Amino acid sequence: MLLSVIIPCFNVEKYIEKCILSVINNDLDLRDLEIILVDDESPDNTVSIVKNMIRSYAKIKLISQKNKGLGGARNTGILNASGDYVLFLDADDYLKKNALKNVITFASENKLDILEYGAIGVTEKCDEVYRYSKSTDIILSGFEYLDNTNYMNSACNKLYAVSFLNNYGLRFEERIFIEDFEFNTRAFYYAKRVKAVEDILGCFVQTSNSITRNISIEKNSKMLSDIEEVIDLTIKFQQEESNFSSKVHKVFKERIAFLTTTLLFNLIKLSIDKKQCKLIIENLKLKKLYPVRTTLRNKNKNLFRWVVNNEFLFFQLFRFYKIIQIKLKGIKIVL
Repeated sequence: MLLSVIIPCFNVEKYIEKCILSVINNDLDLRDLEIILVDDESPDNTVSIVKNMIRSYAKIKLISQKNKGLGGARNTGILNASGDYVLFLDADDYLKKNALKNVITFASENKLDILEYGAIGVTEKCDEVYRYSKSTDIILSGFEYLDNTNYMNSACNKLYAVSFLNNYGLRFEERIFIEDFEFNTRAFYYAKRVKAVEDILGCFVQTSNSITRNISIEKNSKMLSDIEEVIDLTIKFQQEESNFSSKVHKVFKERIAFLTTTLLFNLIKLSIDKKQCKLIIENLKLKKLYPVRTTLRNKNKNLFRWVVNNEFLFFQLFRFYKIIQIKLKGIKIVL
């Protein structure tokens, strides 16, 4: 079997049928395909819809488990995968028509550990809002690839060889946000054969209630602590596993700088108090992560990094954003 498509499910009754059908009705022979749905205690009709589809499609496997979050659901999928490769697909997203066969065939024929493919962001009405599509001329090792290619941090625009994941015991951290970034740091570190292709396969629906996109006020504090945890995990992994080549150190430095800048951005964006913000800044200083010295390839993120490296400017932005939030809330009340 060539491919196992792993779909974590939680409260996605509105999207799950379209998601599954986008895999089944693609151009890959069904004999080369299995679909593993991992339900994470959905409170809605997601499971009922999947069970009804199983009656018509033998390639669907449903696994229910006690809540382990997105990373835990993906891990369960990997453990039950029979394919040579796995593809992770969020239940509110879908695959582009007639695009699957070429991608999986290319990965298989070239014995890739990881293949990265293109993706588009779409509205619920299928209007395109962004597009990522790149290719590399040659097959590279994982950290050579990261050093030369700025693609996506998501786990949902990649194929991973199952034997590769199992050989290195690669699994996702459970019950945390941005688990993709942490997972991919380790995966690309160990990968020997990586390539990007321009083919657009993933269609990422921009919804407000996705597992990965729904951030309520109650979850803001966890988001911040999870980013801090991923920073710590990345530093620990670097210290334990680094082969000390200049290229490896360069990639680790940029990824840690990216995470730190993301944390600083979220300190401004999310609804937290100034005291907590100052504590996090001081903690970054103690770890010698702030100011962020490493240049980022993402131009917008790098400009933000440059501005907020000045602590006075950081708290001016923090204050300004708070004022704007208050004014917008006030407008909503008036209306």
